[in-house]
Amino acid sequence: MDPTRLSCTTVTFGGKLTEKLKAMKDAGFAATEIWPRDYYEHNEGPDIALDLLRDLGLTASCYQNLRNFEGMPDRLRSRKVTIATQLFDQMRLIGCETLVLCSNIAPDSSPDKGRIVDDLRMLGELAEPYGVRVAWEPICWGRWIKDYREAWEIVQRVDHPRIGLVLDSFHVLALNLPVEPIADIDPAKIFLVEVADMPGGTLDFLEVSRSFRLFPGEGVTPIPAFMKQVRKTGYSGFYSVEVFNAYYQTQDVNQIARRAMASLQTLFSE
Repeated sequence: MDPTRLSCTTVTFGGKLTEKLKAMKDAGFAATEIWPRDYYEHNEGPDIALDLLRDLGLTASCYQNLRNFEGMPDRLRSRKVTIATQLFDQMRLIGCETLVLCSNIAPDSSPDKGRIVDDLRMLGELAEPYGVRVAWEPICWGRWIKDYREAWEIVQRVDHPRIGLVLDSFHVLALNLPVEPIADIDPAKIFLVEVADMPGGTLDFLEVSRSFRLFPGEGVTPIPAFMKQVRKTGYSGFYSVEVFNAYYQTQDVNQIARRAMASLQTLFSE
């Protein structure tokens, strides 16, 4: 596995951004998922985060994230466009190519697929002059789109070079979706692959996702089967460990970073 394609999100760790990024670098990660709160964490402004990334030689695998964009009521569209362009501006400073957009969960959003297609295409046009792209992530509690197969059909209808998919093992496997159709997705349209495991039990998806995710191989989901199908596509982008776990955030950042890397290495050895 090419180590330059391995990423981990900053949200996995407790502590300050400096500690998180150094721990990831020391553990062997080449990239990290950056969030706006990382960008603005330091009182001296975003230059501190930019300098840290540059000095450590880390790449931003993605910028997290835009929410509730597609299918929103007309009265909210201009606000959503403003938020998107602000994120694009921040990405340009970071040198980040990919913005993650989660599938809509807003109760006042529209289920109309034609409208969703049009809005995603518009977002692609907005991204064009910035030289960035948008990775649409079907999340397992999405209001209208939660199945990656349906999301892939919509992305094909959008047919815009700046719009693609996030494939996240958590959201695919939490719903017990079949993984075999992943192999039929155009690898050029997979903009990011994220991996995380989950414990057994009956907790709500959202509760597990926000506080109890596990590193790959530590839970009950068949992540190796998911990875096998992703590799069949010929995907050549980042693989990112995206784990939100309240307990991990209380632990030593270096220990957690090494554990995250070990989980990825195990996946690629299977």
